[in-house]
Amino acid sequence: MSFPDFRALSASAVLGGMTFLGEMVILGWLVLDLTDSSFMVGLAIGLRQVPSLIFGIPFGAVADRFDRKFLLAITVMALGVTTLVTAILLQIDRMDLWTLLLLNILLGTWWTGLRTLRQTITYDIIGAQDMVSGLAINLLAQRLGGVAGAIGVGAILEARDPATAYGAITVGHLVTLLAVLVIRSKSGAVTSARESVIGNLREFGMEVSRNPSLGLLVLLTGGIEILGFSTLALLPSIARDVLKLGADGLGLIQSVGAIGGMIAVSVLALSGEIKSRGSVFLITLLVFGASLAWLGQSSSLMMVLAAIIVVNSAMAVSDVLSQGLMQSVVPNDQRGRAAGAWQVAVGFGPFGNLQIGYLA
Repeated sequence: MSFPDFRALSASAVLGGMTFLGEMVILGWLVLDLTDSSFMVGLAIGLRQVPSLIFGIPFGAVADRFDRKFLLAITVMALGVTTLVTAILLQIDRMDLWTLLLLNILLGTWWTGLRTLRQTITYDIIGAQDMVSGLAINLLAQRLGGVAGAIGVGAILEARDPATAYGAITVGHLVTLLAVLVIRSKSGAVTSARESVIGNLREFGMEVSRNPSLGLLVLLTGGIEILGFSTLALLPSIARDVLKLGADGLGLIQSVGAIGGMIAVSVLALSGEIKSRGSVFLITLLVFGASLAWLGQSSSLMMVLAAIIVVNSAMAVSDVLSQGLMQSVVPNDQRGRAAGAWQVAVGFGPFGNLQIGYLA
């Protein structure tokens, strides 16, 4: 990583991975503890993704219109404030399930903006040629942080309480903000200052209508979210009901999965520019499906850990390739909206979460 700004962005990605996966561990365990329902865990995780479906492209249009570094800093601040409010409400015993779900949706909104901005800022810093490697390194950084976040939050939940865990997440967001502020380069938009956000949205709608590759990628990514990523909603139940583990066990499963993702994206980052990205993407989807079948048949901790490594590896590679492919099929002035379209595809995930929670 020869770009100083990219190193700062990657540092923020490490911290972001810690806080994001930490939030997921707390949310899944807390909702399961409050409701004793896998369906409600699926609903909670699904609601967290709804903002991607609604706000993905609007966030992208804003990213194409205003300074992205400034927007990224504001988004991280919003995450910190929201987790702080959550910690305070839990500490004073004023939290109920519906308030938790509402705050969860708000957190999902800020994460939608952050992921959209991080994609486009990566391109701003390193350019088109190294885009896939840059995305892979960023995702590797997130997975690295996710290992620490999952284990750390699981340990805090086991030793203390959810309020303390959310307090630790808030500190993580504050440190992430400091890393973002280190970025020096202007991550500005390339659209004309005279073009409004609404105009950006209208122009992107025209691009989708004449660019079938973009539409197909959105549909494929949405399908992956519904049929693949939704299995994350089952991990709390697998830990507690199948393996008879506590919150620290859930943290272990999440962190081992993150290690699998780290290995996969490390290989991807070291591979350099991939010429047949579409073919690699399709092979990854086949491996993803087979690993999910393996996880479904696993009844011991070692089998679950082995399966989740492969599952998360496929998740990580499909994430990087789908993002890179979407960025490569649109004009340079619409990259923010392309990142937003990826968020929209991710927003289809709640349908899968609800389905798998109901079936469980």
